[in-house]
Amino acid sequence: MADERDIRRRIHDAFSQREFKRDWGSGTYVGLLDPTDLKISATVEVTDLNFVRAPTIRLADQADIKRTIPHLLSSDLSLCYFEQGAVILDRYNPTGTVLQCLEQADKVLRDGMRGRLDADFADEFQVYWGLVPVMIDLPVGFTGDAKINVSEPDGRGEAQIVLTRGASWLTKAPDPGKGRYKPSEGLPCRVVRTKKRLTINPDGHWPPDTLADLNVWLRWVDPGLVGAIEIALRQSHGSVQYLAIAAANGVFIARIELPKGFRTPEFLKTRRAALPYLLERFASKIGVDRTSGYRADPQYVFGRNMSRIKNLSGKRILLIGCGTIGGFLAHQLAQAGAGAQGGKLTLVDRDTLKTENLGRHLLGAPYLGKNKAEGCAAFLYDQLPMLSVSAAAGDVFDRDLAFNRFDLLVDATGEEALSIAINDKIVRSRPHAPAALFVWLIGNGAAAQCLLVCGPDGACFKCLKPALNGEPRFRTLKKGVETEVERNLACGDARYVPFPVSRSVAAASLACEAAIDWVNGVREPTFRSATLDRHKAFMVKDALPAKAANCPACGQEA
Repeated sequence: MADERDIRRRIHDAFSQREFKRDWGSGTYVGLLDPTDLKISATVEVTDLNFVRAPTIRLADQADIKRTIPHLLSSDLSLCYFEQGAVILDRYNPTGTVLQCLEQADKVLRDGMRGRLDADFADEFQVYWGLVPVMIDLPVGFTGDAKINVSEPDGRGEAQIVLTRGASWLTKAPDPGKGRYKPSEGLPCRVVRTKKRLTINPDGHWPPDTLADLNVWLRWVDPGLVGAIEIALRQSHGSVQYLAIAAANGVFIARIELPKGFRTPEFLKTRRAALPYLLERFASKIGVDRTSGYRADPQYVFGRNMSRIKNLSGKRILLIGCGTIGGFLAHQLAQAGAGAQGGKLTLVDRDTLKTENLGRHLLGAPYLGKNKAEGCAAFLYDQLPMLSVSAAAGDVFDRDLAFNRFDLLVDATGEEALSIAINDKIVRSRPHAPAALFVWLIGNGAAAQCLLVCGPDGACFKCLKPALNGEPRFRTLKKGVETEVERNLACGDARYVPFPVSRSVAAASLACEAAIDWVNGVREPTFRSATLDRHKAFMVKDALPAKAANCPACGQEA
């Protein structure tokens, strides 16, 4: 294994091969990129000897660049020659790695100067337009007038610039007990759309710093957008106007403000119709600020990672049990869209969070003494405030919840007696019963299992073990393996089954997968099993169990 001195020597050898000279004052190397053709002066700095980060290459200020080229940041003339994560550099071959980087930089410069990479401008347009983020919570396909607001910071982060047309989850308070923020009245923003991908004219002026520059660029990229911001300002009331261009490659926002001489009652009220003419006349003196939009609407938040798979948005889901499995499952269901876009996630639990729960529960110390359902609902509101989540503290039967008001019922209690009772109510409520998903752990977390019950044709929960003291339908624990149950009498602790938190999360994930399959119309296999301890449990195959004739809940004897 080479030491640091040897690595630096080999790096120096690589630069020497390319006739780069060491600048001992700055620690960088200075030389030419594409030395046989373009001969572009540049500096290279190797800051990471592990080559997790590629060497930083910057063009010299006096570099002869005759056109705007992609992958070159105008702020510091640094060249992005490898897409992040696209290439793994060899830390054990420093000489070859440095030469590889220089050769790639040569190629990017050559291709950029010859126009071969101009299409990349559109892919990276946010970098060139403006990196200040604006969170956008607008309906899909929206055009028209919206508002730019600044949400108040919640004490844990900075304020966010927000583009909405009304109420938004982005302006909710982080604690439902504190109500909503009171955002400012907002500044007007006209939202327009184009089917084109916004990009840079490599032979034109960039970036557009004035209204005149903006219109020259708009005339080149999409003539239909020219004058949009002036018209919007004429139809508005104040002295500031935003224009959000929703393009095929993102949302890009421009801001203009009337010169001080126009901010008088005469111009802003009685002569407002003349503003487009006046703006055109003084366009070269009106500055343009640029920001980039980032989608934050619920459809995007919960759909981005799902590809073509449906999420749980719009569904009414009842989760019974917010303990060691149910807490994590509540979070996963929420991240899969439960409670979004008209849906509702209802949580039920009768227990409070105690210190003995902290080692394997979603909730932590701030929620001690709080009902688990209410704690999970508060946690989810804090993390995903756009969701509709409610909590019911107490026994599910005492609350007399009408199961037929839900699309999916999930039992994550892990209490066999309660699961049997829930299953019985489901069976008796047919054909108006919702789909039901039961999830539990076997033994000391040796296996996680779940069962989806969608109607009278397949097995219900009780079909898996018709006789209370009988053998389960799917034998899981190996011979001689017993479930360990512990109790700390000195502390008045209830009986509990010890297992690590990893088993709880695995069970929650198994159930979440089944729920996502359910909403996508995938009903098979209805029974799923994941072995977590091969020393104690068999590898049980997923299955589509039929009804048991001797099931006291749904069989012939029922």
